[in-house]
Amino acid sequence: MSSPADVKVDIPADPKKEPLLDDDSDSPPSGPNPIVVGLKWIVSTALLLPVYALLFGLDFVLMIITFKWVGIFVQMGARMTMRSVPVPSTLGGTGEMSHRCSKAAAANGFSVSPFPSEGIDTIYNMSKRAFEMHAAKDCMGTRTYQGPVTIEGKPKKQFGETVYRTYGEVGAMANKFGAALRESGLVPASETTDLKQLSTPCSVAIFENTSAEWMISAQGCFTQSMIVTTIYATLGMDAVIDAVKDCKIRAIVCNKINVGKLMAKIKDMPTLKYIIYTNDMVAPDDKTVVPAGAGGVSVVTFEDFVNGGDVAKYPPTPPKAETCAVIMYTSGSTGKPKGVVVTHKNLLSTCSGAIDALGVRVGNDTYLGYLPLAHILELIAEIGMIGFGCTICYADPKTLTTTGAHPIGALEQYSPTIMAGVPKIWDVIKKGVQAKVAAGSPVAQFLVNTAIAARSFAISWGYDTPLFNALVFKKFAKVVGGRLRLALSGGGPLNTEVQLFVRTAFGCPLFQGYGLTETCAGLSLQDPLDLRCGIAGVPIAACEVKLESCPDIQDKKKNAYLITDTKDVNGNKIFGRGEVMVRGNNITKGYYMMEDKTKEVYEEDGFFHTGDIGQFMADGSIRIVDRKKNLVKLKGGEYIAIENMEMSYGNSSFVDAIGGGICCYGDPEMDRPVALMQLNEPISMKWAAANGVSGNFATVMRSKALYNAILADLNNEGKKAGLSNLEKLKGVTFLTDPWTPENGCLTAANKLQRRVVIEVHEKEFEAVRKLGIFN
Repeated sequence: MSSPADVKVDIPADPKKEPLLDDDSDSPPSGPNPIVVGLKWIVSTALLLPVYALLFGLDFVLMIITFKWVGIFVQMGARMTMRSVPVPSTLGGTGEMSHRCSKAAAANGFSVSPFPSEGIDTIYNMSKRAFEMHAAKDCMGTRTYQGPVTIEGKPKKQFGETVYRTYGEVGAMANKFGAALRESGLVPASETTDLKQLSTPCSVAIFENTSAEWMISAQGCFTQSMIVTTIYATLGMDAVIDAVKDCKIRAIVCNKINVGKLMAKIKDMPTLKYIIYTNDMVAPDDKTVVPAGAGGVSVVTFEDFVNGGDVAKYPPTPPKAETCAVIMYTSGSTGKPKGVVVTHKNLLSTCSGAIDALGVRVGNDTYLGYLPLAHILELIAEIGMIGFGCTICYADPKTLTTTGAHPIGALEQYSPTIMAGVPKIWDVIKKGVQAKVAAGSPVAQFLVNTAIAARSFAISWGYDTPLFNALVFKKFAKVVGGRLRLALSGGGPLNTEVQLFVRTAFGCPLFQGYGLTETCAGLSLQDPLDLRCGIAGVPIAACEVKLESCPDIQDKKKNAYLITDTKDVNGNKIFGRGEVMVRGNNITKGYYMMEDKTKEVYEEDGFFHTGDIGQFMADGSIRIVDRKKNLVKLKGGEYIAIENMEMSYGNSSFVDAIGGGICCYGDPEMDRPVALMQLNEPISMKWAAANGVSGNFATVMRSKALYNAILADLNNEGKKAGLSNLEKLKGVTFLTDPWTPENGCLTAANKLQRRVVIEVHEKEFEAVRKLGIFN
């Protein structure tokens, strides 16, 4: 699934105390005297063997008597049933094969709705069903923000009680919000959708962080067949102005702190007449002055706007399946953001194919809503959770734990059962836990590492480790709230080490989803019981997937990606390789006011070009190799996979993921690739202390010894990940100024902007690039 937005996770420990994370190595640790240290490591390991045997033995006995072994049979059954089915494509009898999941193949069609027998064919009537059926149940929960506070010298956000709104209350607010929009001069959208510019004021822009008010506003628009135009809260005013102009926006929902910015630019947005502001994450004593309306523009609080809605005067005007529900602007990794046109049918079919496949427990699950709702992954997830009667608890990405929140973090407060994240989040969580373990006593480190080894082995066979669960993993589970049972990763390939660690440490499946905004987030989904890493899963029931040969692009063995391939570059049995193409009810209409760009990737027969190169594994599941545009050709004509390299090298503990990670680079004039990376100060200083390098951080980071150690560590991670020799880094430069959406080095969806990174660090880039050119 596409990557969700500007996420800055708060899991890691105090950087001043963060220790070396690489404490589970199979080789003797390095140090000032490696021979002595190595001998000590060998002796200590030998002495601990009886302890290993005792712990494993006790755990095995407990596993037998507590029936924790029954999962072995569940795992065996899962491996037999997790298959997609190759079915003949209907492309003019060409003999091409597409793949569908078993459910879609058996039905000989694509899913349309989670509740087809009840005539549910839009998001509006699915939500209406939930608002009525679960009226007394909690629908949305929000912690009361009390303002900033400093605890032990660290700035945090302080929270009070959690306020919940029931399904009945949310439904009533949505109806009133929709009625208030009609009173304000907005009108329902056309029943059918095209890509031309809107001719009537039928769209509402939402320029706000993820919150209950965001989703209530969207649901209110749906009650009146209106369109939601999404704008990332981290984007600047230029993006807002473009969206307001393009979509003829008459009303916008924003945060209180942005009202003044909007009013300052109001002359550039002549269609805008209503600014509806929320107080999300605004302290009670906040001194922000809200300017009064002027020039025909009204400024009103969200609560007052809702209360002014007269449902008797403007009852709901339900949309049709083909009515546009959302114009979702992408985060703009290349050029001007594109507005993807999404219908109710697109959203609903994806909910049917994905949410149902996860085994969401109707009315009993709690979902943590903290990723940006301006991103399709979060939007689909929350719409689906409402449809299934679950509770959504809202949070700020920076206050998930006590690192940024007081008295407790959102994970501990809400104890979610379902959580979604991007690979960066899971990587940071992993490194944060490892840092805390490494800061503990040698005995504690030994116990944790033993527990992780035991449980990792157990999970691979389908059973569990009751002794280690009680001693270690019960405490680990508190990091994510203690009740997490489903953890989804989207937005890019998830590193194998990260996926295995999270599964082991927290005792819940971490599985991957794959899709784009254009596929409505859903394309394929890994079964939670599928324990393989690097798998994007099988197509959801809303679509079918095929591959298209890429004869001009080669893998690292210089073989083209062809649909006739039976083996991949590693010798695995496969059913073809090539660009992933998808067709189904989840495929969006195209790009708003960009028909030429639409024609480039949306085929007339309904298939959409994802731009990703993938392969079908032996069981029909999809594995993504890389994006076509991120395959870079070197001087010798060989291709390297830039994104895959960044994912692999990012495993190094020297890479600061919070600061932005690592940016790899290569071009046709270079013999080998190089990289720019954000350097992790605590890890570097710990290495310096252990290796006799003195001085402050500025001095240490210029050390040749540190440079050599880091380059070796990076390339060791690449070797472990199976990167080719061509993808081995020949040089790296260290940076400490973080890459963020604010400085343009990351998109609003937290994706690396290589071009901007290179421009911002032009001097450093030119110097390191020369290292990749052989004379």
